[in-house]
Amino acid sequence: MFNPPSQEFWEGVLKNCEQATFFHSPVWLETLVKTYPRYTNATLGFTFESGNRALIPLVADRSRKKIFKKSKHKSMPLGTYGGIISERKLSKEQHRNILEHLTSGPIDDLTIVGNPLEDYDLPEHFRAKDLFTHIISLDSDFEQLTKRFSRGHRSNIKQAEKKGVSIRCASSLTDFEHYYQIYRDTIKRWGEDAGATYPWELFLNLYQSGNPGIRLWLAEKQETTIAGVLTLYCNSTILYWHGSSLREYFDHYPNNLLHAEIAKDGCMQGYRLYDLNPSGGHSGVVKFKESLSAKRVDFKAYQWKKKLRTKKR
Repeated sequence: MFNPPSQEFWEGVLKNCEQATFFHSPVWLETLVKTYPRYTNATLGFTFESGNRALIPLVADRSRKKIFKKSKHKSMPLGTYGGIISERKLSKEQHRNILEHLTSGPIDDLTIVGNPLEDYDLPEHFRAKDLFTHIISLDSDFEQLTKRFSRGHRSNIKQAEKKGVSIRCASSLTDFEHYYQIYRDTIKRWGEDAGATYPWELFLNLYQSGNPGIRLWLAEKQETTIAGVLTLYCNSTILYWHGSSLREYFDHYPNNLLHAEIAKDGCMQGYRLYDLNPSGGHSGVVKFKESLSAKRVDFKAYQWKKKLRTKKR
């Protein structure tokens, strides 16, 4: 057992686990720790007698308001995917051994957000919450994929192109700054429905990491940025993590074109899945994703506390 595992160990497990997502990567966790001072890297790595290696990305979350209380442990925070990843499929005994290690040590409060690419049931003393995401199965032939889009979505893509909307990937800090301003405008528009909000430092740190798996796609009209989508790439999966757009350009359908271009590029580059992430309970967002032929995939988030161990879910 390693705490935390070396960069080489972590990258090796990540590379050889087809079900791993960018949220399981060291660069994502490092970005979170750099952005939020209350987070500490508590990731654990494991090597079994068979040679199989596994890890669970983990942060210890110590709120400033709870200085004298023990940290809460999360895999992962901000509601992103976590849980165990491994180079080869774990046996039930190996999986059980990792969980027993987590719950028999100093950890008192543990949250594990599942991974929809490899969901699994945890023991009864973990309280479960049902979640779901939407995932597009990419096709090597993008034209075949577009046939699965709804008629309305295909029409909106054509309207976006007709109105002069163009798509490109961000290439500078200024691009990220312009996108963040759109995000701030979106937060004001959503009001109380905005939910969790992210500081500029998170986007800045993602940009400064220089990691090629982080790509900000921008929709523009006459050199004005009108919308954007931040995607995260790992192995054969593309993750849609964040998106924002300007209200005055809604009738230009930039989001329809953005997601189509991301999917098209994914098809060309050989990616297998485009995960559109959970929809936060917004039925309109679910409908939009389904218009892209995305299918619902259920998974779970789990919480464990020592005092709850003998209670059922």
